[in-house]
Amino acid sequence: LRRVERAAELAGSPRRTAEIGGLRMDPAARRVWVDGSEVRLTPTEFDLLVCLAADPGAVVTRERLLAEVWGWNDASGTRTVDSHVKGLRAKIGSERVRTVHGVGYALEAGE
Repeated sequence: LRRVERAAELAGSPRRTAEIGGLRMDPAARRVWVDGSEVRLTPTEFDLLVCLAADPGAVVTRERLLAEVWGWNDASGTRTVDSHVKGLRAKIGSERVRTVHGVGYALEAGE
């Protein structure tokens, strides 16, 4: 239900693509390209990427990711974020997502 609501919000907004380094995102179409090639992300991986891309380079805490992507307000100690970041890294490149141990993750702008 949360994803349906988010998709409806995006559908009502003007179509915009975002570029960060060699990473291009079209939130309205929920599509991602890495260095010109389209990459297929799961809905959760896409939501995770959008959350990280909102402020490239800034560290997003695990708790904030759990709240914004999964809607969990109290889920400390879970490895859910870590496993989804691992999948996202495999698809967009491990150098694009920086781990800040004990805090969270940041999307790197790259070149």
